[in-house]
Amino acid sequence: MAYGVKDVRTVMDPMDNQYHFVLIIILISLIIAAGISLFFTSGQGPDFSTDKSWNSPYDANNSIESDKPSSWIVRILWFDDTNRTYSFQDYPSELKPDPKTYTFTGVSPTGSKPAMIRFLSWDGNTERMVGAQYIIDQEDVTSILNRYSLTASKSPDTISSMKGTTTPKPAGTPNPEMLIPEAGFVCQNADGTYTARFGYISRHDHPVSVPIGEQNRFYPGEADRGQPDIFLPGVHRDAVTITYPSDATNQMWSLMNKQASAGTVPALDTSINIDPKSGYAPLEVRFSQRSSGNVMTNPVSGVWILGDGTTINQTGAFSHRYENPGMYQVRYIVSNMCGQASDSEVIRVYRASYSWTPHPDDPATITFRETSGGTPTVFFWDFGDGYTSWERNPVHIYARPGTYHVGLTISGEHGKGTAVKAITIP
Repeated sequence: MAYGVKDVRTVMDPMDNQYHFVLIIILISLIIAAGISLFFTSGQGPDFSTDKSWNSPYDANNSIESDKPSSWIVRILWFDDTNRTYSFQDYPSELKPDPKTYTFTGVSPTGSKPAMIRFLSWDGNTERMVGAQYIIDQEDVTSILNRYSLTASKSPDTISSMKGTTTPKPAGTPNPEMLIPEAGFVCQNADGTYTARFGYISRHDHPVSVPIGEQNRFYPGEADRGQPDIFLPGVHRDAVTITYPSDATNQMWSLMNKQASAGTVPALDTSINIDPKSGYAPLEVRFSQRSSGNVMTNPVSGVWILGDGTTINQTGAFSHRYENPGMYQVRYIVSNMCGQASDSEVIRVYRASYSWTPHPDDPATITFRETSGGTPTVFFWDFGDGYTSWERNPVHIYARPGTYHVGLTISGEHGKGTAVKAITIP
């Protein structure tokens, strides 16, 4: 069965003239839109100047700053590559400095170089930055601030010849991440109480204030222990010292929700052990000590004074030899940041000795006399010709002339000693 085929076209058939007309209208619209966009974006773009100086909208010539500042501050970021530290130093100026032409002519901190200069206005209450000058690349400045350690600023009086130096009042709200309390070393006092030192690190480049209260307090006990409420830039190790009783718990300084804790430590003390404390020269003596008060944050160091002109700086055991008889005052001193403690002993060193006298009528007959110190109780003589004696003061007759090495060995409460001498029989 055959079917008839009817020619049917849609409205947007490509073969239709109406389709061509719509397509042309769309293309014209796209061209017009592109032209409008180009017209509105073809103006001059931002000028990225290579000048390293920067002026703030708070410039004195700008209407934003209606009140004339009472003073100007030049704040320089100094960095020390050797010690990997940086610090901020303020240099007040009576005249407004120009960030584009300013050159520092003062005395720089030892070993430091400038990285960046900020120019600030100061009206007695508020600091405003009116310009900046980068001595080195900004990326290098950022690297220094992130990788180096902040140190305390030196007093402007010691590094600048400018007159009228004053410390600006705190300005701005402290950043909790830039203000960190630290606990220093703790000492136990003679009465059993404890003394602890606290400090802080402020990474702000200007003084900030945190009033005594919930954000700046000690606990347990009194909230106000004399801690500062104005915090200067830099590292400050001994900001406040507190004393608390022997039965107290840890003392906490809470500063903007960051805590530093100080606890208890053993008292600084030492005792020494010497063995032997007496004997006959040459005398070998062993020394050791036991000390308390050594903690990681406050280690102890010790020095031995041995009484014969010898000093030894060590805490471990050791031996020392006394060659000559005498009385030696030995002292060991241990010290740390809390102070020092010491212990002492006396070492007595004796000498074994004797004398001899030939008989006036027979020079081969010798009388020996023991002259040792230390009150020995046992005596042994070796006359060098094969004969011996246990007497204290013997008389011995030599059968033949010659030179004989006579030895005396003694012993008693101070140990054993020996003396040997050469005797010539004519």
